[in-house]
Amino acid sequence: MDFIVAASNLWAENYNIPLADRHKSKLIAGKIIPAIATTTAAVVGLVCLELYKVVQGHQQLESYKNSFINLALLFFCFSGPLAPPHHQFYNQEWTLWDRFEVQGLQPNGKEMTLKQFLDHFKSEHKLEITMLSQGVSMLYSFFMPPSKLKERMNQSMTEIVSRVSKRKLGHHVQALLLELRCNDEDGKDVEVPYVQYTIH
Repeated sequence: MDFIVAASNLWAENYNIPLADRHKSKLIAGKIIPAIATTTAAVVGLVCLELYKVVQGHQQLESYKNSFINLALLFFCFSGPLAPPHHQFYNQEWTLWDRFEVQGLQPNGKEMTLKQFLDHFKSEHKLEITMLSQGVSMLYSFFMPPSKLKERMNQSMTEIVSRVSKRKLGHHVQALLLELRCNDEDGKDVEVPYVQYTIH
């Protein structure tokens, strides 16, 4: 029981959920024992079978399976997963699983500013960012008022995210997922992957 209390409180800490003492944890766990012993156990077993394939290094999509179960009807069904759609910009092909990886912390120990972020994509990928957002927060767009653009250009990326979203980033946040709208060198709108912006 002590392990369950410790593990659940670590999980709660990660997601800013109120912590539970041993008594409350026992009460919650008691209500979900039937689920742990039935469907959850079956799902975990099926997931582990797929993880074995990942660990063994299987590269073929056909090696993997989607599983559908309904213990009330005693129904088990397996199907092959679909390949993700492929997109392209310039000569680079990408899928939903791909990311631009940007290291936010510069060699001088300071975090990247919005201007440096925009310049990075122009020089490294030949892309002009027209809109930049994080979740529902619009961090940058070409049609913003000039005064607001000027103010944001020299601010760090995390500072802009905190101001626009009106919430402070917790210490546990290691990276931000950013969404881009970009133009290529010909001024055409192109679809590009998300950006994983690493803070630390």
